[in-house]
Amino acid sequence: MLAKDVDRLGYGDCKALSNYTRALLKAVDVESYCVIIYGGDNKRGLREDFVSMQGNHMILAVPDKDNKMIWLECTSQTNPFGYQGGFTDDRLALVIKPEKSELLHTTIYDAKNSLQVCKGTYSISPTGSLSASFVMASSGTQYDNKSFLEAKGKEDRDKYYKSGFGHINNLKIKKADFKNNKDRQEFTEDIAIEAEGYCTKAGDKLIFAVNAFNQYSGIPQRYRSRKNPFEIERGFLDTDEMTVVLPEGFIIETKPEDITIKDKFGEYTVQYTTSAAGILQYKRSLLINTGYYANTDYEAYRLFREKIARTDNAKVVLVKK
Repeated sequence: MLAKDVDRLGYGDCKALSNYTRALLKAVDVESYCVIIYGGDNKRGLREDFVSMQGNHMILAVPDKDNKMIWLECTSQTNPFGYQGGFTDDRLALVIKPEKSELLHTTIYDAKNSLQVCKGTYSISPTGSLSASFVMASSGTQYDNKSFLEAKGKEDRDKYYKSGFGHINNLKIKKADFKNNKDRQEFTEDIAIEAEGYCTKAGDKLIFAVNAFNQYSGIPQRYRSRKNPFEIERGFLDTDEMTVVLPEGFIIETKPEDITIKDKFGEYTVQYTTSAAGILQYKRSLLINTGYYANTDYEAYRLFREKIARTDNAKVVLVKK
């Protein structure tokens, strides 16, 4: 579509909107180029070794003062400026220039920059109920996983959290406030929840999983004879710091040991620190590395994930004084 038709009608597809944005930038003497790319959650780059019509999407590239490209997703009405997320990140694209077009690689969000930081407090009542408030800030590709919540209504938000915290019975969402910092490309959730019966009762004991809100519980399928290699397409880093207020009249009978797991696939650490004031400090870090791995590495990866899942569900046992 012509730029003037997009302006007149107020709509267009990815090609029309990229061309329209290019026309707007040209009017204020800012150079930009249309870019042919494969858009989708699975990374797919253009083939360099075969001449053919390729791509299913168009975005815009704006060279900065260092001649590095700022990639603009013109079809989205919500993406922050220059943010690609998981739809067009880390793949080869064709930048269409007047004289010499070129293939360039789009933004790579490495694992340590795809970050989720969770900090907060929760308390356990003498009856085993849970009351919690915490803040989660997500950036990099993890921004993609959360920013859509801003446009959802209360009912859909509650469904999202009840699904994400599906291991917590009788969950009530008391507060779910969001802050979308598009300049920093960071999405922050301010959450308060309650749940009756979070702890399992056994006589005068209360038993509960310390990691209440970020269990990495999925374990890859076991294969007798894995034939194919495998890929971790996007890595990430999660850090959690939680202050657990224990119920009055109870003491810790048993708690899990601190643990560190290091492998080529990532690194996982958990620390538990107790104080005389009935406080348990829980710190957790999980780094998953992007990469291609041989079929012979698969069982080691499966065991790596199994250890994480088991530790993320580790229990504390409280007993009455």
